Formats: sequence, C-alpha cells, structure tokens
Amino acid sequence: AKQYGIDGFVYHHYWFYDEDRPGPTLHAPLEAMLKDGHPDIPFALDWVALKWDKSWHGNVREGFVFKEPNVLQKQYFPTDSNDPTITDHYNWLRQFFHHPNYIKVDGQPLFMLYMKKPSSFPVLQRLRELAKNDGFPGLYIIVSFHRPHGHLMPNIDLQKYKIPKQKRLAWNGFNRTVAYPAPSEFNEKETMDIPEWCSRENLEKNKGNPTKRIDEIPGLITSFDNTPRRNAKDAFLWSGEEPDIVVERFRHNLHAATYYESCCFRNVKGEEPKDDDDRFILINAFNEWAEGMVMEPSNVYGRRFLEGVRDTKIQLSQNGCN
Repeated sequence: AKQYGIDGFVYHHYWFYDEDRPGPTLHAPLEAMLKDGHPDIPFALDWVALKWDKSWHGNVREGFVFKEPNVLQKQYFPTDSNDPTITDHYNWLRQFFHHPNYIKVDGQPLFMLYMKKPSSFPVLQRLRELAKNDGFPGLYIIVSFHRPHGHLMPNIDLQKYKIPKQKRLAWNGFNRTVAYPAPSEFNEKETMDIPEWCSRENLEKNKGNPTKRIDEIPGLITSFDNTPRRNAKDAFLWSGEEPDIVVERFRHNLHAATYYESCCFRNVKGEEPKDDDDRFILINAFNEWAEGMVMEPSNVYGRRFLEGVRDTKIQLSQNGCN
C-alpha cells in the first residue's frame, strides 16, 4: 500500500451495546495491529452501527436463537448519554485514538459512522465529550450516505433511483459527510467529472472559486462482482466489462476526485484554504470480501488499481492544478 501511495486505511469497527454480548466484536485483528505494529500505516475507525442480518446464506450454530427473524445480531443504542457503557466504548477506542498512526484533523481523531443512525447521535456526542476529557480537541466525526457526490456527479437523477435529496441533518455534530462508495444502479458505468467552474480559466475569470465547498468526501469503487457468494440470478455484476474498461473508469474517477479535493478550492494564487489533513478520498476497498471489490493484486486486474493511485498522485504533483 505504501509503495503505491495509499495514505491510510479505514477499518470497520463493531460495537452493538448488547447486554448479552458486551464490548467489541471482530476486534482481534485491530488489537493485534497495536501489538505487532502491522500494518504500519495511518488508519481510522468506521463504526458500523447496524444490525447483522442473515443475508450471506450462511448457517448458524445449533441452538442459535434469533432475537428478530433472520437477524444474527441486533444493534442497540443507549438512550441516556451518561450511560456507563458509552464510557466503556470510549475506553476501548482510546487505545487507537492515542496511537501515533491514528488519522487526526486539527488534532482530533477521525471517527466515521457508517450510514446515518439518529439513535447513535447521543452516543457520538458523549464520545466527543470523553475525547475532550482525554486531552483531544474533540472528535472529527464523519457520516456516510449512499448517494452520488453533489459536485462530481451532479447529473444523476435522484428521483429515478429513489435517493433522498440532501438536506440539513438533525444533529449538527458531524464535521463532514462522505458519499459512501457502494455499488449501485445509480453509479454503475457512471463517471465522476471535474466541475466546469473548477477549471483554472474559470477560477481566474471569477477571481476565485464562486462555488461553496460542500462538506462531502468523494467515494470511489474499484470493481464489484459478488457471484462467488450468490447464485447467478441474485448476483450483482457491477463491473462486468473488460478489465481495461473497469480500470480506465477507476483512473478517470480517481483523477477527478483527487483534482477536486486538491485544486477546486484554492484561490487564484494557488494557495490552499485548508490543511492537507482535511482532504480525503475514500476508496472501497483494499482487501477481498468475495465481492471483487479489491485493490490488492489479482489475476484479473493485476496491480493496475494500485498503479492508478500512484500515477494519479504523481501526475497531479508534477502538473499541478492546470
């Protein structure tokens, strides 16, 4: 990852607030990383505060009791922000927040919430308070939405794909949102494009950027094919074209997103209005979940997704915002 310019990883984190199963779940690899130091790369955590349903066609152990039909694990949330279980949650998180590799913005540990869950807001608020008590300026909290990026994919028909229009969140505690890179009909075979107003010519003509930056992080998908764990009828072959086409689309989208985050909000003199630690692009994903959504070398794409990251960063570094 370092060799090809990957700046950091975002790891899923599970905490269900279940009295029958207190504490973290699937946490052993994260704790092992702290002990053995591998992988030695910046990272952040993404709290996937969702129930687990039986959608992967797996079997359950004998005697397993479903609390809801086909729900393997329910997600609970404390209703009282002073609930001591939230402190337990923070006390587990802090070992990562204090790690020198943990990604921070203005000194605040970055903490991501996978999809908006209003019941989680009191928990997030309390976690932020506990972070301040722990010596941090706060928590830099990001929430993901499954929708196209407003500036890079402005022409997607939201009504056609039943995507709610972007509106003010009920809780103003989020620092930014992210257009989560999940495969869907609305982004299948679609490309991201640098906004016309972001060209150097238009920026100079307007004496700066006339468009307000939206606080949404771009999300990119490499490829997706879940036929290994679905039958042919139910499978979603998001990237069914020839590998050359899939890789080229990824490169195009990556360049647009990188240019957008690097260049679209500078002033005419080329000065950046924000520090580097506030600029992100989220790519799904580095490893393999039997879905083909992977940046690691494969017998289909080789190292071409990784090479795309390397080449895009080099190109932008050499050519600048032109």
